[in-house]
Amino acid sequence: MPIDLISVKQATETYGYCGSHLRALLSKGVIKGEKIAGVWLVEPASVEAHRARMERLGNKKHGTWAKTSADKSAELADPP
Repeated sequence: MPIDLISVKQATETYGYCGSHLRALLSKGVIKGEKIAGVWLVEPASVEAHRARMERLGNKKHGTWAKTSADKSAELADPP
């Protein structure tokens, strides 16, 4: 089952995030992707899900309670 991956550059153009921010999210496991030959590739659905979570949080995402790991970010997702 192939996964569609895009480059960080494509993701910055599509979603408006800075490349360094996307790479930081990838390295922390907040969004999904793969590092192949030293180059990060991003799973678009993961970026879209992250973006939706951040929009739902609004200004609350900037509080001292903000969660950064993938496990904690999953808590912000809609309940099943």
